[in-house]
Amino acid sequence: MSSESNERKTESTEPGPASAATTRASARAPSAWGAVRDAVSSVHNLGALLRSTSVRYNDILDLLPELRTGAGVLCALFEPASTAAEAATREVGQYGLGRARELLAVLDATALADDERDDLTTQALRLAGELEASSDLLALLDRAADPVRSSVSVRLIVRETGRLWGGGRGGEITVRFDDSPPDANIDVDPYVVGPLLSLVLALTRSAGAEDVVVRAAGHGAEACLTVEPVGAADARLRTVAVRILPLVPPAESTARRVATQIGAVLELQGARAVLRFPRGAG
Repeated sequence: MSSESNERKTESTEPGPASAATTRASARAPSAWGAVRDAVSSVHNLGALLRSTSVRYNDILDLLPELRTGAGVLCALFEPASTAAEAATREVGQYGLGRARELLAVLDATALADDERDDLTTQALRLAGELEASSDLLALLDRAADPVRSSVSVRLIVRETGRLWGGGRGGEITVRFDDSPPDANIDVDPYVVGPLLSLVLALTRSAGAEDVVVRAAGHGAEACLTVEPVGAADARLRTVAVRILPLVPPAESTARRVATQIGAVLELQGARAVLRFPRGAG
C-alpha cells in the first residue's frame, strides 16, 4: 500500500492494496509489497512462457533461479500470517503459504523436463491467480487494520470500484448500477471499501448471481450498498465495469473481518448482500 495522508483525495490514480504499500506502523514496508507484486507477476509470466510454443524450454529454465527467489518472497509473506492470532489473517496466510509451496513444486517439475508443458502451464496460471488473490486479501486486511478515512459518496465508491481494487489482472464484469436518490457520504477509506465491494460481488456471483445490480443510497442514519440479482425493472439502469479476482476459500472470512474492522455491517445471504455504513458528516 502506498504512503498517503489523510488529505489525499479519492480521485487519486494510486493503485489499490495489492500493488502498493504504506508507511503506517501496522503495515509492511513499501519494499515488501513491491517484492510481492514482482513475485506474483513472475508467476503470471511463467504461465505465459510455458503456454507459448515459440519460447524455447531452455529459456524458461534460465528463469528458474529468479522464480525460486520470488516463491521465497511469497513464502515469507504468508508464513507469519499463517500463525496469526486473528482468524481471517491466519486463514489467508495458511492458504497462501500452501499455494507458495505448491509453486515451488511446480518449479521443481519445470526443471526436470518439458514433456509435461501443457500441464505445467495450467498449474502455473492457476497458481498465479490464486497467489495474487491471496496477497490481495492479506493486503486488504493489513490496510483495513489502519485505514485512512475521508468523506466519500457511496455512489463514487461503486463507480471507482474497478480502479480501487488495484492491478489490471482478474476478470472484468459489468453490473447494473442503481444510483437513485438519495446519495450519502460515509467516512471510510475508499481503498478498503472499493476492494471490499469487489469481494462481495465475487461472493454473490459464486452463489449463483450472474447478473447483479448494485444499489447505492442513504437510508436514515446509514448508507447502504446492496448487491442482488437483476430484476425486470433494472433493465433501464446503466452498467458499470468492475474487476474481480479469482475467488479463493478465505474470501468470505476476509470480507466479514474487513467490514468489522472499518465499522460496517456485512449481511451475506447467498446471492444477495448488503453493506451498511454509518452516515458521514459530509
